[in-house]
Amino acid sequence: MKTKMKNITISIGIQYFLATLILFIIIMLLYLVQDIIGYQTVSLILLLIIFLLPLFNFEKGPIILAAIISALAWDYYFIPPHFTMHIAKPEDVMTLFMFFIVAITNGVLTSQLKTQKNEMMEKERRSNAFYNLLKDLSLDKDLDDVTAKAIHQISNTFGAESVVFFSSNHLKLNREPHPSSSFKPDEMEWFVAELAYVNKKESGKTTSTLSDANAMYFPLKGSDNIFGVMGVRINDDLDSESKELEFLRNFVNEISMFLERHLTYSIP
Repeated sequence: MKTKMKNITISIGIQYFLATLILFIIIMLLYLVQDIIGYQTVSLILLLIIFLLPLFNFEKGPIILAAIISALAWDYYFIPPHFTMHIAKPEDVMTLFMFFIVAITNGVLTSQLKTQKNEMMEKERRSNAFYNLLKDLSLDKDLDDVTAKAIHQISNTFGAESVVFFSSNHLKLNREPHPSSSFKPDEMEWFVAELAYVNKKESGKTTSTLSDANAMYFPLKGSDNIFGVMGVRINDDLDSESKELEFLRNFVNEISMFLERHLTYSIP
């Protein structure tokens, strides 16, 4: 199952490399002009670079690494005496200490703000997905249309294939999936779906029941019965405690409510 993301971000490994490369180039340039601008100005420029990194979506780790590199480079190459870690003036010691504090604090706060932003974006994505689901399904007038729209919404929201089985008069699960299903399970997958129906609980991937299945199967629960099963092919990296899986579970529950409203037990 693929989560749709609005922003493309650079991998954390590339961020570490870029942070190091950027600092190396800037330090070399500043070293050439330090006699003109003074080593105190160099510290301000390096600190400015640290503050600019979050604007390019750098994570906390690369920002802190850049702060450490900047502080050590400023001490070794710019603070007199050069090419030693010795600092003669107390004010330079204090400046270096404050450099660390400000840079690391910037990295931590940036990370927290980014986390909050991602959480807000995720909540907005889920709210929009539920809105689109309810809007889409409320316009349909029969079971086939609702089922087709539900499968489409699963694909559109989660990027996953899905299958729906209905029961025959509450007695047994039909072997043939609904025609709108985006994949057709083999015998093994059908057996897992049937277990979800008989046991009235989730089975397949991420569960304790035949977890090596290709899909996760959710019983479709009515007000007083199980009237079918929906299977969704989810990613291998999802576990039973993930928020995305809980989102999918709630999504299927909403679909189940709409399906029950249009369900007639004339299904063979």
